Amino acid sequence: MTSEDIYLKLKKYIKYRFIGTQYEWESHIDNMLRMFDQNLKMYTPDNILDVGCGNGDRTILMANHFNIDIRNAYGVDYDDQNVIACKKKFNAKKIDLETDSLPYEDGTFDLVICNQVLEHLKNYRKVIDDLTRVTKKGGYIAVGIPNLAHLINRIYLLFGIQPICIHLDGPHVRSFTHKSFVKMLASLQGIKLIDYKGTLMYPLPFVMAKFLANYFVGLSGFTCYLLRRVQ
Repeated sequence: MTSEDIYLKLKKYIKYRFIGTQYEWESHIDNMLRMFDQNLKMYTPDNILDVGCGNGDRTILMANHFNIDIRNAYGVDYDDQNVIACKKKFNAKKIDLETDSLPYEDGTFDLVICNQVLEHLKNYRKVIDDLTRVTKKGGYIAVGIPNLAHLINRIYLLFGIQPICIHLDGPHVRSFTHKSFVKMLASLQGIKLIDYKGTLMYPLPFVMAKFLANYFVGLSGFTCYLLRRVQ
């Protein structure tokens, strides 16, 4: 085994065992559910739309969390296989968010989710406007994004290393800091920012990273935002 092999194995061990990156997907979900539990305990939505629904597992989890009949769960995604899989579970359609509008009438949904999607889009403002459009007045929108100002990204940039959420050859074409995203949301018409949460803070140990992200949202790896359509 070469020294490079040892380095790569050690790097992988630290990444997945020490700082807890194997929990990234779960943290996206847990963070949003925690936000719902703190703000929407008495809210009883009749339907849900998951924009960028993937294979549908998250959509079903969110629908079950609010006791929404699965027949009233909807999702859109760009990937053919994801859409095929989702159609077996709930109402799903294929669209390209860069060019297509959401195929639903104004004010259709009580709850709209868009988690880990906006960073993949050039025209993200159009999508945010569309999320608002299809949400009922008084309904809620939940958005989740990776945070460019994450603690480890600040360390990387100090040494001239590319931030992890905007790899040169990665799928992300946009990046956001928590502060700039909140400022952008405040400028939008018709919605009110209700709450936001942070989750994980690499390169700290997992338990510490998860705890501190609750208090230092701007340094966390991922952030989510709860919005309400007010007009």
